[in-house]
Amino acid sequence: MSGLYIHIPYCKQKCIYCDFYSSATRESKESYIKALTKEISLRKDYLDKPLRTIYFGGGTPSTLSKEEISLIFNAIKDNFDLSLLEETTFEANPEHLNKDYLDFLISTPINRLSLGTQSFDDNDLKTLGRKHSSLESIEVIRNAQKIGFYNISIDLMFNLPSMSLEKWKANLFKAMDLNIQHISAYSLSVEEGTMLDKLISKKRLNIPSETEQLEQFNYAIDFLESNGFEHYETSNYAAKGFRSLHNSNYWNNTPYLGVGASAHSFNGKERRWNISSIDNYSSILNSNSKEDYFEKEILSEKDFYNEYIMVGIRTKEGLDKNFVERNFSETFSKEFNKTIESLLNRNLVEKSSQNIFTLTRKAIEISNQIALELIA
Repeated sequence: MSGLYIHIPYCKQKCIYCDFYSSATRESKESYIKALTKEISLRKDYLDKPLRTIYFGGGTPSTLSKEEISLIFNAIKDNFDLSLLEETTFEANPEHLNKDYLDFLISTPINRLSLGTQSFDDNDLKTLGRKHSSLESIEVIRNAQKIGFYNISIDLMFNLPSMSLEKWKANLFKAMDLNIQHISAYSLSVEEGTMLDKLISKKRLNIPSETEQLEQFNYAIDFLESNGFEHYETSNYAAKGFRSLHNSNYWNNTPYLGVGASAHSFNGKERRWNISSIDNYSSILNSNSKEDYFEKEILSEKDFYNEYIMVGIRTKEGLDKNFVERNFSETFSKEFNKTIESLLNRNLVEKSSQNIFTLTRKAIEISNQIALELIA
């Protein structure tokens, strides 16, 4: 099985915390869609297995018109085997999903919505620069469920400016009331150069202390697990049977194709990434230029080992000692065993009977630091 990622790098405006590649102007969209559908055709042989998942990410895919979505799906259907397709996810902002648009989406292969809710508190949404209200999010979720979307994920952010534990609890309770199947619960990350970074530097906004952040993170784990959600990746929680199949591709090293400006691909042997420029990407593809619109690298054993560590340490499945010993040279397996033993002694990982190692609760909070200890 394999996955297809489609990058839609357009937003109505940039959120104050965002450092993803996106554009707040849509003047180039027609040219971009033409280039994107051409790339789909050019790269139809990149994957040698049928698609299991498709994922529209961004940016904001819900800035696409119905006609543009149809053009993309026509290109996919013309070039890929969809006989085993299970999941097609569409990221959207609540303010875009009126009833007419939802009725159209349900008529396409899209069967999973990922909504950029972020918070059910209007003051939080205003601070973040979001254009929807809490009420709009709630109405969109209910309308989507009424017309047949039974797999809905929402993004919720903790560690927001001036966020209390009580406010975070209220967000989680509201999600449960709405019968959501999947929650991506992220800590607000302050990226250098963003508007958020500047506002905090000028002391116009304050984020919770590290102690408060950890309190919110741990509450999410306890609350969601007590409500039947599986904490299957550091920031992701799913009701039974509702893990994100597409995102699991990344964590399981399943091959995937990424199309669009800045999109990444992996075919089991190499990594490839497109240039992060809408105009250059579109110009090269639409003009039949010989110029490359991407870069790539052939992965070494060390690269594969480090990627296995970096993704495995974040998941519920953890790291498999037997897998390491079967698939990597003695140099890597010896170092792995040595470091794992140290982590066990410090109660940062726990071992199952099958030689699987997963992070302990206290270690989840510092998963990146532990990954750095393990990588070669």
